[in-house]
Amino acid sequence: MEPTYKVSFWFRKILVPIDGSENSLKALDLALDFNMRYGSEITVLHVCENCDQDKIRKLVEKRIKGKVNFILKLRRLNNETSVSNEILQEINEENYDAVIMGARGLTSNPDIITGSVTLAVITNAPVTVITVR
Repeated sequence: MEPTYKVSFWFRKILVPIDGSENSLKALDLALDFNMRYGSEITVLHVCENCDQDKIRKLVEKRIKGKVNFILKLRRLNNETSVSNEILQEINEENYDAVIMGARGLTSNPDIITGSVTLAVITNAPVTVITVR
């Protein structure tokens, strides 16, 4: 039987929302693996009120270590939106094939297994969402 590369079509364009937490950076590690295996295009998204693009870029570049190219996007919060809504809007506007994200972010409650932003994205995203712990 001939090998198929169907999986590579499922993960052509991947969105990786990061907030600086270790889980979000592990999600970035997984996206890097997808890039190396399937040639996936990686877009890193950071949603914030007061974005420091240089700080986020340095954090991502330190983790990637020059292995792949990536697109960095920042989306700013305002009074009428939320982090999960901004992530979902990005997914819908850019037609991503999948999202890889941390199961929980920078929340201070260690009893929470899956964060509210992740749950909202899993529930409402029209694409595959892979969560990383």
